[in-house]
Amino acid sequence: MLLGSTVNHKATSGSEPFILQLLLQQRYAEAYELLINQRSVSTAALYNTALCLHWSGNYEQALSHLERIQFTPPVSRASPLNPDKEFNQIRNKQNQTDDYLQGMSEAYVESFPALVHDAIVRLKTNCWLQLSNYAKVIAIATPIAHKGYKDITEALKLAR
Repeated sequence: MLLGSTVNHKATSGSEPFILQLLLQQRYAEAYELLINQRSVSTAALYNTALCLHWSGNYEQALSHLERIQFTPPVSRASPLNPDKEFNQIRNKQNQTDDYLQGMSEAYVESFPALVHDAIVRLKTNCWLQLSNYAKVIAIATPIAHKGYKDITEALKLAR
């Protein structure tokens, strides 16, 4: 610590970009500390806290945070109104990644609610898979299996 400085671990609503940066840098302990001090029940904060817990192998607590998310995805507009060929290629390629293991912002939650719903399902699926609860994997992952997420496809193969 610098001479004359004080430690300030208070997280504010303006700390979201910093928390996302910490997650990108795989500084999960620091991100977790800020998130816990926030005591926020926002979708992004709970999801990002679950990511930290998932990364540490604490799957039960990650699931607990994911269950606390009060989020209802919209019934319509799961994809753009007029997706073009390039968009579909990008989406299909992205579905082969583990993008759900990235932090999310409240702006992302507001802009892409259907994808947020899928990310929550994907992270829950991974937690249940790590806990070898294959019945839960099947129950949670099956409704989004048609979307072509590589991790969901693989989890369902393992669970069956």
